[in-house]
Amino acid sequence: MAGNFEQEDLPVLIIGAGTCGLAIAHGLHINNIPYKLFEKDSALGTRNNRDWAFGCHWSRPILASLLGPAGWARVERAALVDPGLPRVETDVINVFNGATGERAGAVPTPGVSRFLRSRLRGLIAEGIGGSEGVAEFGKTVVGVSYEYGDGSKTRKSVTAHFGDGTSARGRLLIGADGSQSALRSILLGAPAASLKRLSLVSTFINATYPHELALYLRSFHPIFNLILHPENMVGFLGTLDAADPDKPETWRFTFYISWPSDLEEQAANKEKERGWGVKERLRQIRERARGWGEPLRSAFEGLEEDHAEVYYGALADWDPSLEGHAWDNRGGLVTLVGDAAHPMTYHRGQGLNHALADAGKLVELLSHANNTTNTTNPHKSQADLITAYETEMRARAGAEVRLSEMNSIMLHDYARVSESPLMKQGMSIGTGHGGEGGEGKTAAE
Repeated sequence: MAGNFEQEDLPVLIIGAGTCGLAIAHGLHINNIPYKLFEKDSALGTRNNRDWAFGCHWSRPILASLLGPAGWARVERAALVDPGLPRVETDVINVFNGATGERAGAVPTPGVSRFLRSRLRGLIAEGIGGSEGVAEFGKTVVGVSYEYGDGSKTRKSVTAHFGDGTSARGRLLIGADGSQSALRSILLGAPAASLKRLSLVSTFINATYPHELALYLRSFHPIFNLILHPENMVGFLGTLDAADPDKPETWRFTFYISWPSDLEEQAANKEKERGWGVKERLRQIRERARGWGEPLRSAFEGLEEDHAEVYYGALADWDPSLEGHAWDNRGGLVTLVGDAAHPMTYHRGQGLNHALADAGKLVELLSHANNTTNTTNPHKSQADLITAYETEMRARAGAEVRLSEMNSIMLHDYARVSESPLMKQGMSIGTGHGGEGGEGKTAAE
């Protein structure tokens, strides 16, 4: 392989084996570009046995290109929350009044594929070493160093240093390590790298139900429902995993309620609720759900008293286009992608799509740069192409961070719901270009 860079024989280093990191690794693999993938967890499985789903819509062609025909064929249906459900190009998400349970409308969701995160990651990994060989596990990045070449001012390599005392040297270091990115903190330091906490909190629940109740809950919509409460709360009920169509009692559902809570109140509650566990959080959200209409009423009533899959968190985001948020890419040797670069709120379902857009752009630039017969790529150095990626990403994803934040705030103000971006433009890419976030995870976690 011949190309434009003296360090091209070195691998691309990827920190984080989430969906974005895996997609980049797969894209590099099918383009014959050496890489190494590092993950801080001990295995590819779910952390704390928690899983979530996310919508892939305008980024579907990008994911397909990163996986190639064989990989996309492996993933396209099998990774869905319900692999047996026919895909509907003109589907909608039903909207219900949270107080009365009446259907209040619908939001178009054209071309959406709702993937189960664990299944998508596992299937992508099958194409690049399997769940055990896909990455080096137990690797937490704690530092980064750079090397010059023969007195030149151009840095020729980057080295990632890990908490276990090991290190890895490469041509490019990509941080795909999530909203609490260690690499973002290394590059920018506090407080610049710190998340912006928002005046919204939420509690998520994952659950299974008896046969008849499971059928009833999916009768509202087989995949997802949005519930807007006049008391400025937002609810959601969706299918998490319905792999066996003949056994509704095995179907897993995910649902949440989110509500306004200013930062002062959050701080006070943190002290008051210190030591709270799942039992207390379940009691708290059941109190908040009291008086709600369907479909959340039955979802809450069907829970056992000792239900354990309860997850509370505060919402947060981080805009890469803000002043002070531009990291030094060290002459194109280090960059960030996905939630590490632009964690955003989940109510408009954009996190995964922008993460895949990042992955697609980086792989495209790297593959063109390594192809000496390609005449379409104007970039002459790795510094040029990484700067080009970051310039496009900051404009696109930064706008979506702001749009998604505005949307989340407006959805929690019942008087303004109809003017929110979700109601005005659905889940399409934002105006002027606008979440490894999915609906199951808050950026502050």
